[in-house]
Amino acid sequence: MGEWSRRIGEIGEEIVREFLELIGWGDSQRNLTLPCMKGQRHKNGERPRTTHGIDYLFSYESQLSNRTLDHLVISVKYTLDPYPKNPNSKFKEHFLDLAKTMECFKGSEIRQSSSSQFSGIDNAREIGVLFWLSNDASGTGDILQRVAGVRGIEDYKYNSIYVVDNKCISFIYDVIKYLSSNKPNSEIEFFYPNTGKNYNPINKQSSGKILPVEFVNSGVLPLKLSNKDDSKTFVVAVTDDFQQDHLKRLMGLSYEITSNFAKDTLILFPNYDRIQHENQVNEAKSSFRDKKFTETVRVSSYRTDFRNTSNE
Repeated sequence: MGEWSRRIGEIGEEIVREFLELIGWGDSQRNLTLPCMKGQRHKNGERPRTTHGIDYLFSYESQLSNRTLDHLVISVKYTLDPYPKNPNSKFKEHFLDLAKTMECFKGSEIRQSSSSQFSGIDNAREIGVLFWLSNDASGTGDILQRVAGVRGIEDYKYNSIYVVDNKCISFIYDVIKYLSSNKPNSEIEFFYPNTGKNYNPINKQSSGKILPVEFVNSGVLPLKLSNKDDSKTFVVAVTDDFQQDHLKRLMGLSYEITSNFAKDTLILFPNYDRIQHENQVNEAKSSFRDKKFTETVRVSSYRTDFRNTSNE
């Protein structure tokens, strides 16, 4: 049984490793051992704890906050079974295990060594990323909504912890694979919006290969395509199903963002269907005064099959 459990864990880590490559976190350090500095507080059962394991550690300079270094402490929990019907207990176990690790990571030599590789940094953050994944393909894979009310996870000191479930990882994977397939001659980068904290033009990039951790479990994913003809395309993908009001808001957001660089805009929904939704798209476009902009807006589904083609 122990050997089988290890094998399941190895499969999970391999899936996450490939995903990290996809989102620009591929240079992560792997399988680190961290001394526990609070053995009694972090004890397992009756025994004081001596070490913590870190599945992946990725450090990068944030493009959403000036002169800030983000240390991502990544934990992978993978199971062949479906998510539990009552997931709070298991979620809390996984979450607190990572929270304890982060308490000891903050003062560790591993953190100091990672920080020393960067210069010009004023602030460093320790951020947890918990991948809780299931091999079961049934259901929505959305565990975040079901554990949102869990209590008793504030007892340990951590900056923030992002939880990634099947729905989150599938969303990003599907969008990037869709763009890679449909725009094979375009370079795909994650778009870095203005946040009010990344105002320094010397350090700021508008896009790049590294996904900011703030987007890893977001329902909105902004990207930029650099096309073969040197033009740029702004892409915004969402997890929510198509609704006309939602489309209008996304068009308004895109209009504000794209005026300086983009030739056209592509808005991606999971379920867009041209036959069902094209009239609603045209009606939404008619509400914008700038027809030059609306002529460049296309809507599609990142889960396209033979029934769904982009609105071009």
